[in-house]
Amino acid sequence: MTAEPTGHEPTAHEPASRAQIAAITIEYLASELEVSPAEIGLTDPLKALPGADSMKLLRVVSKLERQWDIEFDDQAVFAADTVEELVTLVHTYVSGELTTP
Repeated sequence: MTAEPTGHEPTAHEPASRAQIAAITIEYLASELEVSPAEIGLTDPLKALPGADSMKLLRVVSKLERQWDIEFDDQAVFAADTVEELVTLVHTYVSGELTTP
């Protein structure tokens, strides 16, 4: 299952639904990897995506951070194995559900 872009990308000052985050994440991955968004599913392992390597994935993470003016914990980023886990990470930061010690 892939999410479709909504046509309007929320910013750091606008709330984003999980579906919007999924669509934008998939859009950024597809753009960076030069594949169609339809080729990327939420359950796909990030490292198994066509053309994926650590530098390209880090560029996607950087774009996501800029999109919502957030900064991910490095350990959390490297712990995300699938597209869904990356979406969950972004949603946690964007929604304010993240609690810091």
